[in-house]
Amino acid sequence: MRCRSCQHDNPAGARFCIACGARLAAACAACGGELPEGARFCPACGGAIEPARPTVATGQTPDAYTPRHLAERILTSRAALQGERKPVTVLFCDLVGSTTLAERLGPDAMHDCLNRFFEIALAEVHRYEGTVNQFLGDGFMALFGAPLAHEDHARRAALAALGVARAVERPLVLDAGAQVMLTVRMGLNTGVVVVGAIGDNLRMDYTAVGDCTHLAARLQQSAAPGTIVVSQATARLIENHVALEPLGALDIRGLSAPVTAYRLAGSAAAAGGEPGGRRPRSRFVGRERETATLRELVAEAAQGQGRVAGIVGEPGVGKSRLLAEVRRDVGAEVTWLEGRCLSYGSAIPYLPVLDLLRGACAIAEADPPERAGDRVRATLESLGLDPAERAPLLLHLLGLKEPDDALRVLGGDVLAARTLDTLRQMWLRASRGRPLVLVVEDLHWIDPASETCLASLAGTVGRASVLLVTTYRPGYRPSWIDRSYATQISLAPLRRDDSLGVVRSLMPALAPDDPLVRLILDKAEGNPFFLEELVHAVGDAPGSTLPVPDSVQGVLAARIDRLPESAKHLLQTAAVLGREFPERLLRAVADAPERLDTDLRDLTRLEFLHERSDADDRVYVFKHALTQDVAHDTLVTPRRRTLHRRAAEALAALYPDRVADMAPRLAHHYLEAEAWAEAAVHAGRAAVMASRAWANTEALARYDQALTAAERAGLGSEERRALLEARADVHAVLGHFEPACSDLEAALALAEHDAVARGRILTALGALWGGHRDYIRGLDLTRQALALLEPAGDRRSLADARAQLGVMLLNLVRMSESRRELEAALALFETLGDVPGQGRTLGTLGMNRWLAGDVEGALAFLDPALVKLRAVGDRRAEIPALISLSGATALTQGLDAARPHLAGALEAARALEARSDEAFVRSVVADLGLTFGLYAEASR
Repeated sequence: MRCRSCQHDNPAGARFCIACGARLAAACAACGGELPEGARFCPACGGAIEPARPTVATGQTPDAYTPRHLAERILTSRAALQGERKPVTVLFCDLVGSTTLAERLGPDAMHDCLNRFFEIALAEVHRYEGTVNQFLGDGFMALFGAPLAHEDHARRAALAALGVARAVERPLVLDAGAQVMLTVRMGLNTGVVVVGAIGDNLRMDYTAVGDCTHLAARLQQSAAPGTIVVSQATARLIENHVALEPLGALDIRGLSAPVTAYRLAGSAAAAGGEPGGRRPRSRFVGRERETATLRELVAEAAQGQGRVAGIVGEPGVGKSRLLAEVRRDVGAEVTWLEGRCLSYGSAIPYLPVLDLLRGACAIAEADPPERAGDRVRATLESLGLDPAERAPLLLHLLGLKEPDDALRVLGGDVLAARTLDTLRQMWLRASRGRPLVLVVEDLHWIDPASETCLASLAGTVGRASVLLVTTYRPGYRPSWIDRSYATQISLAPLRRDDSLGVVRSLMPALAPDDPLVRLILDKAEGNPFFLEELVHAVGDAPGSTLPVPDSVQGVLAARIDRLPESAKHLLQTAAVLGREFPERLLRAVADAPERLDTDLRDLTRLEFLHERSDADDRVYVFKHALTQDVAHDTLVTPRRRTLHRRAAEALAALYPDRVADMAPRLAHHYLEAEAWAEAAVHAGRAAVMASRAWANTEALARYDQALTAAERAGLGSEERRALLEARADVHAVLGHFEPACSDLEAALALAEHDAVARGRILTALGALWGGHRDYIRGLDLTRQALALLEPAGDRRSLADARAQLGVMLLNLVRMSESRRELEAALALFETLGDVPGQGRTLGTLGMNRWLAGDVEGALAFLDPALVKLRAVGDRRAEIPALISLSGATALTQGLDAARPHLAGALEAARALEARSDEAFVRSVVADLGLTFGLYAEASR
């Protein structure tokens, strides 16, 4: 007997539904007597029986067509349905020839026919725990995978479609006794939808991302009567469970390219489920050789033979687990420091290096600047390094202290060099007391500044008790991996017997020949993470059919969806904060901080998160970066924006003394929050930080973000103009003429009524054109700048313009005019006390004298120029001064005496990524080679 509550087919003689527990026998409204199935008159009193089937016409409430057992399950997860992204399979079903049928039957009989059709169709949808999204006159749209999550949603949708097709093979018997044969056509497609509640009932609204529902509807419309057409996306997920017949490429209205489609021809036998087991930690197997190699490298480093190792493998193959096991094995034998690169951290200079530094000094996330400073100084003193000299460098790198006058005069390049030297000395000296293992994970996301730092360290560990270990994915190759003391360890997928060992360690009750085990092994293909997560998915749903996700993302999304509601929300919130985060930050951002401790215990017990001690504050880490990614991706845009904004505000409130240092993190959160005004401010600060550290690639990325945010925020012309000028300066250093020129011209257009700003920008344009393309145009632009600046009274901008005019005239070999302008600029700089300006101008005067053949005059300018430039750390202005010095030296002492100056200029140009300066150095090398008859050297 079919239950009228949930439409389940019950065995003969059943009085209560075995699916939902509802009483099966209907009762007469007049006398209360039980009614046999299909009775139209009561056998006890003879009264007429009004049909009591659920009506699903337009306007009917959802709980009228949602079975009780499904309704209860949906309601238990309502909180998660208030906006979430979910992978689903969409089923569209439509009656064929309904218009003709309605004309033949009449309105009353057609209404009865549709009700009976929807009744049997919804029974099949609900059998596989699908939900009806909407009724479409003579058809409906159903979804599988939302609101109830199913990893096998595509298979369920296919089986439901086949069930509907079988159900309409039998004629419908209407109230009037007429028998009607129905024909349907259906379309299925798989994709991502956004789920959100409508009102306070069970009816849900599903808004597709992309063409998910559109394609399903079009496939249904293209299907021949009596057939089911599925998309390629759905076919890939169900091909091992159903019979499919290829239909080739179909032209779908509304889509630009044909779509590959299949006809769903039948089903295969469903596999039975097995009870899930407990979930212990998986065995570490199949990595004996790699473990031995790492242990041997640790031993060699302990003997003073420094080593570098790279561990390469696909995501989830076990790079982090290998390191964790080796760390556990070596225990207290070594000092073990770890740093990690982040997917969004490639534009944050020194990100993993800062992790290593904080670990070396035992600095916790919650430490105030004073305590962090004390720990830095104590660490330096314990290593025999002068805290007075070295601590300011490290505190500046950590963003805990603004540079004092002594650091400020060094300039970016000298400051970076001394900071890197301090880091090297720290690590090398620390290894004298106990062998040191430095680990940097996920190097494929590394920022260029950190990459340079690690390359520098890798070049110095050969005779120290240091092992530098990095992990990365295929496609990335460290520059130092070819050194004689470097070793690359490639992690391949586990062998099948080792994979079986992982599965058996997690679910020992399963026999090796169990079909479930074979399915897991086939699906995981030797990836330890896949193995763990597939077994965990089974363990999380004991007694159910084995969920077989299509990918790691499917496994994780399904596991996350099965969490208790508050724990799931907390995991999603934590995903916004990053791969690792302090508990106090999560508490400040969480929706229900009063449940935080309970939910964190659940998440750590279920191995979504790991807890680690970080001095005074507890820090949590996502077990896998992919878990964080999937949890973050389930958030719909409004919710994600809210959480990122909340994270930024919490960071600023919890660490007010570190707001400047956290500019990259704050920029990330405000950009994700689409809080454009705040994002522009912090992205601009992050760009300045990167530019000062000569991390030019990162600086450009940050300026791009800042400008995009400024435009979307509608900031004023002055703010946008400043960002354009700054980005143009970085482009010019890198030799990017077109983008630098475009930025300056855009800035000029924003400075229409500001004579000083226009003069400053025209000076920069003159330098750009004169240095890269056209001396005459550069000269003309610089003269325009002077014409604006002379009456404006801004002496600093005027001095810059006069100095640039001297350069332009020098390029045109108008030596006397050039010298006159340069001397005027020098006088202005001296009046202003501008040491960098004096150094640059003296250097250009030296070049003027050298090219004019006045060697003694050149040296008289160049020696003080280099002194001033080195004092302020202006490494870039040092390059042309060194070139001029090399030319003057070659004329008086020979080419060999000039080579050190040329080498210094070339090294600086490369370090700063100043391509135009590097080209200048090489051209001078070639000219001098020709002058001295060294033609082979000149041709290089």
